[in-house]
Amino acid sequence: MATIKLFNKTKYILDHGFIKLVDCMPRVVSYEGWNLKCDSAIVQAARVSFDSGMKDFHTDKKLIHFLLKHKHTSPFEMVKLKFHIKAPLFVQRQWIRHRMSNVNEISGRYSVLKDEFYNPNKLGKQSLFNKQSSDDSNLLENKEVKKLFDKYIEQTQDQYNIYKQLINYGVSRETARICLPLNMYTEFYWCIDLHNFLNFYKLRSAKNAQYEIRQYADSAFDLIRDICPITTEAYKEYNENSITFYSSEIKKLKVVDAYTEDMSLRNKNDLKEKIDIINNGKNF
Repeated sequence: MATIKLFNKTKYILDHGFIKLVDCMPRVVSYEGWNLKCDSAIVQAARVSFDSGMKDFHTDKKLIHFLLKHKHTSPFEMVKLKFHIKAPLFVQRQWIRHRMSNVNEISGRYSVLKDEFYNPNKLGKQSLFNKQSSDDSNLLENKEVKKLFDKYIEQTQDQYNIYKQLINYGVSRETARICLPLNMYTEFYWCIDLHNFLNFYKLRSAKNAQYEIRQYADSAFDLIRDICPITTEAYKEYNENSITFYSSEIKKLKVVDAYTEDMSLRNKNDLKEKIDIINNGKNF
């Protein structure tokens, strides 16, 4: 048996944030499964149905590819990942939407919160195709917008200063915190199984996810590459570097018309992007 070492497992993100892989399960792996690292637990779980376990590396690798390709997901739940994360509050609020995990966050009732704020260097316009997203422009290049946004950021520090003054006057921490801004940093521990981690990564690394949480999702995936080498390889093959066509899109493909009048602007754009990938041999 050998122990997986988690050295240099921290990535620094944005201006004050980070994500650190602090633990994983299995942490102790048999010598026969050492090349698979944590992926060995997937093989063991999958083969228990046949009352068998590890075979050889290439056979076990093929099994993991088969499972992921055909969406046999329960064996991937046998791998657990634990992260320590520091992120702006608005990022954490998106993160917490993924409920198939365990979370413990720093408490503003027990602790005086630190004055650390996220200050973006880019402001995109509202997307024409997606109600919750921004485009790739940068409105900070507009002097009026930059002046207004600089004032907006300055007021976050003002809010924090009032928060500290209220605490000094004896106001309870749980009440003094209620007007603190969403660009303030928070810290939390996040524990999740590999199957649900991949679901998180798929949604939060997508091109229409908010820029800030994409940085965390991409960094988290990079942190597990060496401890889940076959799963991450298979994911790239069967999920990230692939596209899915819906039945309505297949009908449109028959006439190769991405601009048909009975589709919404967003659906037209989605279909056009997929056709472009096929025509140009591009990946997402």
